Amino acid sequence: MKTKIEWKNGVNFIANTESGNKISMDGPVDSGGKNNGARPTELLISGMGGCTAFDVISVAKYKGLEILNFEIDIDAKRTDAKPSLINKIHLNYKIKSDKSNEKELENIIKLSVKKQCSCCIILSKAVEITYSLEIY
Repeated sequence: MKTKIEWKNGVNFIANTESGNKISMDGPVDSGGKNNGARPTELLISGMGGCTAFDVISVAKYKGLEILNFEIDIDAKRTDAKPSLINKIHLNYKIKSDKSNEKELENIIKLSVKKQCSCCIILSKAVEITYSLEIY
């Protein structure tokens, strides 16, 4: 897997991914940016969220569970010291599905976070990751 980072101006960069996609990154105005892209740490937690979402949806589909809607709210906490590191991440899975699927979905989420999602596994080496499930 390869990505090329291209400097545009100020603190604005474009990630050119191996899959042919472009991702804009920029900083806030007070750091020399123009807020024209996501912060790199936002991309880090977004990537983790996308990775575990892929797992959960794929496994639920394989098991024949009907998912009508799916979201993950991610809350990452940072330290006050510089550099400001992410030290806690909470994933709140919000899934519209039959209530009878709750236990199975909890197991799928646990499997993803602890054993399947490469992003969660890597980040868990340095960050406390917790999760919860809301079925509606």
